[in-house]
Amino acid sequence: MRKGFLAFLFILAVLLIMPAWTAHADGNNPSAPAVNVAVEAQSIRDLLQQAMRAYRLGDYTAAFKLSRSAYLDHFENIEIPLRAMDGDLTLDIEYRFADLRTKMQQGAPAAQVEESARRVRDGVDEVDAMFTGTGALAPTLAALSGFSVIFREGLEAVLVLAAVLGYLRASQSRALGRYIFYGVGLAIVASAFSWLIVHYVVSITPVARELLEAIISLVAVAVLLWVNVWLIRRMDQKRWMEFMRARAWSAMASGSALGLVVLGFSAVYREGLETALFYEVLALMSAQVEIYLLLGFLAGVAALLGVTWVILKTSHRLPVQRFFQVTVSLIMLLSVAFAGGAVHSLQESGFIGATSLIGYLPRLPNALAQFTGFHPTVETIAAQFLLASVYVVGWVVLQLRQRRMQPVASQRVASV
Repeated sequence: MRKGFLAFLFILAVLLIMPAWTAHADGNNPSAPAVNVAVEAQSIRDLLQQAMRAYRLGDYTAAFKLSRSAYLDHFENIEIPLRAMDGDLTLDIEYRFADLRTKMQQGAPAAQVEESARRVRDGVDEVDAMFTGTGALAPTLAALSGFSVIFREGLEAVLVLAAVLGYLRASQSRALGRYIFYGVGLAIVASAFSWLIVHYVVSITPVARELLEAIISLVAVAVLLWVNVWLIRRMDQKRWMEFMRARAWSAMASGSALGLVVLGFSAVYREGLETALFYEVLALMSAQVEIYLLLGFLAGVAALLGVTWVILKTSHRLPVQRFFQVTVSLIMLLSVAFAGGAVHSLQESGFIGATSLIGYLPRLPNALAQFTGFHPTVETIAAQFLLASVYVVGWVVLQLRQRRMQPVASQRVASV
């Protein structure tokens, strides 16, 4: 159904142009100071990263000097215009810097020092956003990501449900479909609670936030790598649909309403759990563009409801393959961003080193760098290049496999 696909593209277009409505106001602050706040803020982040690396290696003196340089050589350049805009924030960040230096002098545990460094970075990010805004690209990516995750995961669940409900209709057991929907409702509620639990665990886990972000991001990358390898995923989806049909037949044969409820729950919750994980990582990445992530999510829910209605209530055939081609491509790019962000979080917490490529590669604005995971270091670029290479190789293998199968398919058609 071409109209459905055109509506899908229209929603994507709206998500693309929506952030541009506010970009002019963000990027042209009339009170912008003569000092380049973005450059000074990034210098502070770089020095804090080096300081944490030195501290974890036991060089407390070097760590202290680096953190002091971040304050004296760079934050003080921002301090005068910042005081005119928000004196309380200026004083608060000064206290954060002092707390960081005190803990370094006292030889506090690395986790405590990292927490103080994180509070300084959060303050610097806030100042950076005040003077330079977020631009249009970072909000656009946030909206597209929020849309793509819920739409892609939800669409897969809908296809499985459509197959099961179609089996019930063919078996003259259409009335039993309501039990499937009971399970679907429970799965949606359980998915929401799963996200709340993940979010709560993240907030109370007694480890450095950057380390926790890195772990969650790496888990998300592993899951996305699995669900995005086309050939493997297609085979898995086919086996999953066959398994669900078999479960439906078993529940019908035994007359078990509970079995059908569990069936509906299983069809949705598997995707819902993945979705909860992905949105937690997106929330960690989108500190300055959360509203656009939410708008993308709501647009994705609206599009998914429309597609679900068409699939379940009408006889029209939607271009599902096209939907997957668009959303899977976006999700692949998102997983590459996750990989770069995970490595950068490990660098910020001092667990791995950072080999700078400044001068060879451009430095992106902070909000955009956080969301794309693109940071000019050898380690982050290598991680993203490796994952992107896996996707490219997978695509080439799939194309070669399809070309080899086409003559066989043609011969079968000719022999019929």
